[in-house]
Amino acid sequence: MQSVKNLSQDEAKKVSFLLTDVDDTITTEGKLRPVALEALYALQEAGIRTICVTGGSAGWGDTYLRQWPVEAVLSESGAVCLYRKDGAIRHYVHPSIVQEGYAVRKAALIEKVLSCVPFSKLSSDQFARLFDIAFDHGSEPPYLDAQQIAKVVEVCKDFGAGTAVSSIHVNAWFGFFDKFRGTKAFFADVLGLSEEMMIERCCYCGDAPNDQVMFSHFPLSFGVGNIKKHVRSMQVLPQYASDAEGGAGFSEIVHELLRKRAN
Repeated sequence: MQSVKNLSQDEAKKVSFLLTDVDDTITTEGKLRPVALEALYALQEAGIRTICVTGGSAGWGDTYLRQWPVEAVLSESGAVCLYRKDGAIRHYVHPSIVQEGYAVRKAALIEKVLSCVPFSKLSSDQFARLFDIAFDHGSEPPYLDAQQIAKVVEVCKDFGAGTAVSSIHVNAWFGFFDKFRGTKAFFADVLGLSEEMMIERCCYCGDAPNDQVMFSHFPLSFGVGNIKKHVRSMQVLPQYASDAEGGAGFSEIVHELLRKRAN
């Protein structure tokens, strides 16, 4: 990873969309600080369309879309995207999801994990999730250690679910999607842009191992400073990283991007 200060003018000027994770990327200790909100507005004023790409719930996505200056929110690790069209909020569901019987499969997996992994628990916002199952490991006590997290992942995979580990959750789902596949499908089906055009016009910001699928596909990628804590456990790193962590790091990235675009 290079310092974000090494970002070139040519790279910065190609950006039409900024894709970003939310938890611990835009937020700091679970809160959206003024510095990060100001950065989101700066992107909007510069004509860059921001799309949040998060493992968070569709319920949170609805709130972000209503309250923040963002174009869309791809929620639940790529399962569903909330966006505005003709003044209304619309839902785009990934085409690989078989909605019939989905709730029954979710309930069975939840029961299996909670019975097999001591101290495992659902995220407190599970009620707001449409397709994703989030097992909390790092946002509320009791916290799970690395061995317990690995066991949750193992049980989910044995059950036929896809998984991703974020800084706070183990996310599980049924369907053939992830953050990248969900983004690609939304760009193609809703925005009418090919994968090639999407990659050329977008950059991505993240903070954790579950962002690797995005780092691997977007040549222009950024990590906020807290990503440095995960370097040893990651195979794919972003191209650039900020010094500051969380929302302050996101602000640092945004302002460097805009400064290079203006020169």
